[in-house]
Amino acid sequence: MSRNSLKITTLAATVAASFGANAALYNVYMSAPEGTSSSLQTYGVAVSDEATSCWSASCDASTSELAVEVKRYREGFQYRDEAPFFLPFGWSYLDDGYDGFRSYCRNFLGYQTTQCDLWADFQYTKGYKNEIDGNYAGSIAYLDGGSELFAENTVVNSINSAFPTGNRRDGATYRNRAFTSVNGTSTIDLSLDDVGLTHVTHDQSHSWKTLKDGTDYYTVGSVTKSYDSASNNSYAAVWKNNDLQEPISWFGNNKTNGDRRAHGSARDIVKIGSDFYAVGYNSDSDVYFRATVFKSNDAVTWSSTPVSGFPYDRSEYANQTLQAVNNNKIAIGTAKLNRPLNGSYSNTLFYVDNIDSPSYKAFSGGIFFSGANGKAGSINNHDEVVGTIDYDRHSETNGNPRGKRAFIAPLTANAKAPLQGKAWYLDDLTYGSNATTDNNEFRIIEAADINDAGVIAATAYYCAGGWDSEAFNAACRAGASLVAVELVPIQGATSISKRPVEQSTIERQGGTLGLLALTLLGLLGLRRK
Repeated sequence: MSRNSLKITTLAATVAASFGANAALYNVYMSAPEGTSSSLQTYGVAVSDEATSCWSASCDASTSELAVEVKRYREGFQYRDEAPFFLPFGWSYLDDGYDGFRSYCRNFLGYQTTQCDLWADFQYTKGYKNEIDGNYAGSIAYLDGGSELFAENTVVNSINSAFPTGNRRDGATYRNRAFTSVNGTSTIDLSLDDVGLTHVTHDQSHSWKTLKDGTDYYTVGSVTKSYDSASNNSYAAVWKNNDLQEPISWFGNNKTNGDRRAHGSARDIVKIGSDFYAVGYNSDSDVYFRATVFKSNDAVTWSSTPVSGFPYDRSEYANQTLQAVNNNKIAIGTAKLNRPLNGSYSNTLFYVDNIDSPSYKAFSGGIFFSGANGKAGSINNHDEVVGTIDYDRHSETNGNPRGKRAFIAPLTANAKAPLQGKAWYLDDLTYGSNATTDNNEFRIIEAADINDAGVIAATAYYCAGGWDSEAFNAACRAGASLVAVELVPIQGATSISKRPVEQSTIERQGGTLGLLALTLLGLLGLRRK
């Protein structure tokens, strides 16, 4: 073999040789409204609802609408989060600029100093500082490949019954202004003035999900009010037909505890029978973020129940939240530790199997391991969960970030996807000769949403013309870029063959991109922790 040839172990070569007998479960369709470029990061973030299962009907990229976000620079701290770095005292890091970002990295990501220097440079100096300096075109959202929704920083959190819902920048005044749509095409800003007892006008807002119920529509999210010149408070909030109802109180109603500021958010909503349920997080009396279920019979007055049964004391968690809920009363979320566990300040995935009495249950076994960093995507009404999980298992503490992969996992026997009752990396399910798309051009590293048809909104590394082999960790001579993808089930597909992994040394001359480089790209750009 020449130095440019790819060396694979005998086992991996045998697996690769049997490629013709493999069958993919998904076709992969790319969406890159601003093109593919190393200077852009394009994410698939939401997919519209569909009732017909694509496992039994023929589907393609036109079956569901896909929401896409193009990141022209890093956000610094997430547009989706009420509190900087999703910490009750996150504003104290924000105030210190580059040094604050570097300190956050050391204190809550735990990477070695040189990696935190690099992380802070991309997230602050080349990222958030653009926004400080008045450049508000860092995150541009598109729906189904059409024109941009807004010209300034925008995120889309869901598309429900043709309602795109999220938040956007509004000039120098609002970093986040919640919006939804009344007809699936035109968007409207949600009211900042509540119609409750106190009639407060709020400074900022976020929206996550819109539920249509007859002629009414209900949107959940949060509203924010300044606490002082540097920090703020947020409340979980519900809008009925654009009218903000009385925001939901925190547990204990304390605005502050030392450097902590109280926050809350509702991130998903369902109606089951005559009851409305929302999930998210709320601040307790000591101003810790607690994963919370909200319940109401009129969508105006809400009760709040924190998730119980976490394995560690609340003081050991930097944050907790429920992210999504389905009609079977199952919800999923994440809880981030503020100390190392098995080599990582882990963002642990968990679920509750009954939101009427919510109790922590960990994702475990197979691809899940103690100390793994996860990101909850969504859950459909077939109890199929998608998200992101660490693939590597080395220690991040005083080291380098782990590589990660997108996954799908069935929580019950209700799953329609032929998953053999266990969780899979999505890369394994795009591997096979029966796909009508060139799936070897993609490695799926983040999954954000799944609908009842089984269509998944995801993000992938794209290699024009295909990676050097079908192996997961093959190299890309063309140079990989981050793109949004839509994974569409292949009607009648049932077979699964794990994608091979190269085990031996890979020798390369210039112009390639392998697994180590992908891990570094993940450090600089992926929305994690």
